[in-house]
Amino acid sequence: MRIGLLADIHVDLNYTDDGEDFITPAVCDSILNNNLDVFITAGDLSDDYELSLNLVKRIEKITGRGCLFVPGNHDLFTGNHPNLSSLEIYNLMQEHPHNLSNGPIKLKEGWNAVGDTCWFDGSFLPDIQTKGSRLWDKSDREMCTWFEQRLEEAFAESNGDNLIAVSHMVPIIDFTRPGKELEAGSIGLGELLASCKNVKYSVCGHVHGRNEIKKDETVFICQS
Repeated sequence: MRIGLLADIHVDLNYTDDGEDFITPAVCDSILNNNLDVFITAGDLSDDYELSLNLVKRIEKITGRGCLFVPGNHDLFTGNHPNLSSLEIYNLMQEHPHNLSNGPIKLKEGWNAVGDTCWFDGSFLPDIQTKGSRLWDKSDREMCTWFEQRLEEAFAESNGDNLIAVSHMVPIIDFTRPGKELEAGSIGLGELLASCKNVKYSVCGHVHGRNEIKKDETVFICQS
């Protein structure tokens, strides 16, 4: 099975001077030219959840391939939807059947994809406090715990299959950039992924960089 990975498309920031979307055709061409079976994006498709869901729809329509995704923090922004909270937007995005936060999606026999947004808690820089969540009515640490519990539930639902685990936030400090560690992800997420022997690949985004590191039996991939 050929799987394409990408995060942080930010389609609304990538228009020509004439207002033409040039990112979506490029993504679709890459999917088709590389003969991919499925495309997985690790969040931050845009700053508007409706535009993000429309992007998923367009990719699937143009390519005929499934586009699996998790919401990123930008997808949950409320700027264009002041009457909605980020949690309400998160729940609305769950209505899409290819949103991995709904639970495991089978890729092929013996392999599932799981995932969720996940969050940051400042644990990569433990001596500095995060500013506090700008999206949630709970603390950053509480949100990390909430997302990690949801991932654990998805692991259990996978019935022992090998897993590709997708998060928007970063699970290991190796992928962070100097000065950007505080709101990049959490140590707890990385420990959770490493503790599950079925997680063979961890895919993340958020930091706008690309890297691949193997730790024990897990390959960590940042593709943003």
